[in-house]
Amino acid sequence: MAINSFYSKGNNSNSVVDSMIIGRNDQRGFLRMDVNATLTFKFCGADDVYEGASQDLSATGLRFVSPQKVSVGDMLDVCMKPGIDITPPLETTLAVVRVTQTNDGQYEVAGVLQQNDPA
Repeated sequence: MAINSFYSKGNNSNSVVDSMIIGRNDQRGFLRMDVNATLTFKFCGADDVYEGASQDLSATGLRFVSPQKVSVGDMLDVCMKPGIDITPPLETTLAVVRVTQTNDGQYEVAGVLQQNDPA
């Protein structure tokens, strides 16, 4: 099943996903969960790997902080490893939609998770 149809608001086949859908008074389609985990990322097509710290995650997006400068429109290959060994890492491509420089010189990056086709 394609990820877009799985997470679609109109698809009522998954009660877990349905429970994450939030009220109509918010523009977001899914609840954001605070997730504090170390992640690594690289610019698509590049070899250099950078580190960041996740802030929150939803069914369609991710927000993290990093000292590495990132720009809106960049595509990043992201790997986020949870603190529990039985949970597999999240490996995805992120389309950057917002970047804000913080007071301490880091960058807060928000992006939309892209569908990765299985190999």
